[in-house]
Amino acid sequence: MRIHKFFINPPRHPLLRALLVIAGTVLLIGLAAMGLLVGAAVIVVTTLTVLVRGWLRSRRSSVDPGVIEGEFTVMPPRSRGTLPPAGDASTTRTGW
Repeated sequence: MRIHKFFINPPRHPLLRALLVIAGTVLLIGLAAMGLLVGAAVIVVTTLTVLVRGWLRSRRSSVDPGVIEGEFTVMPPRSRGTLPPAGDASTTRTGW
């Protein structure tokens, strides 16, 4: 199997060859323009989403901003004598 069979041979007539080049150029410009339009649409949608979420979040913030809500478990206090010695800790580089 020859490799040249996979390529398209351009027409020999100069007018058809020029028409093929013009059609390829128009296709390339059209694809680039569509890519720019899709990119601009993504940027606009993302910006609107961020703005709307911020606006909705600011409307319902009637709580104190210094309070962090969540579930917490109170641990009993330990004395410092229950910690392992520094030499036996797994964070030292001697065990690596």
